[in-house]
Formats: sequence, structure tokens, C-alpha cells
Amino acid sequence: MDKEKLSTQSLVFGILSLVFNEFSILGIIFGAIGKGKAKRFAAENGGVVTGKAKVGKILSTVGLVLSIIGLVCAVIIALACIASPEFRQALMSTYGF
Repeated sequence: MDKEKLSTQSLVFGILSLVFNEFSILGIIFGAIGKGKAKRFAAENGGVVTGKAKVGKILSTVGLVLSIIGLVCAVIIALACIASPEFRQALMSTYGF
């Protein structure tokens, strides 16, 4: 594959991972794809990541980390809501559990 195309794809997926990091699963997917494209670029370029591929790798890494943090926070908040007595009472009154 063309090196320029790989570096551009890495950059695009890096940006997408940042844009979709509030939707954690998409951010993780796009971040992983962007890092993979940058890794493939490096393999075709003698182990060196430069230009758009380097920026794409950095953005993908940042997006991946933010997405993982967001997912962990969402799980913690969901568990805290479920554990609260007020939430359980609201579920019981609403759905008749």
C-alpha cells in the first residue's frame, strides 16, 4: 500500500478516535485502527514514523486512552447508580420489579 495513503489513514483514524472518544467503544476502535495504520507505515518505512503517520499515531494513542478512561468512568457511574437505593426504588416503582 502507498506510504502516503497509510499516513493519511493513520491521521484520519487518530482524529476520529478523538472525535468519538465520548462514545467509548468507537473511540477505542478508531484509536486501535489508527495505531495499526501507523505501525504498518513504520514497517514499510524502515521502522520510522514521520509526518502525518506520526501525528496520527499520537492522536490515536490519546484518543484510545481518553476512550478507555471514559468507558471506565461510565461503568463506575452505572454501577454507582444501580447500587443506590433511590435508583432501585425508582426502578421498582416504574417497572414493578
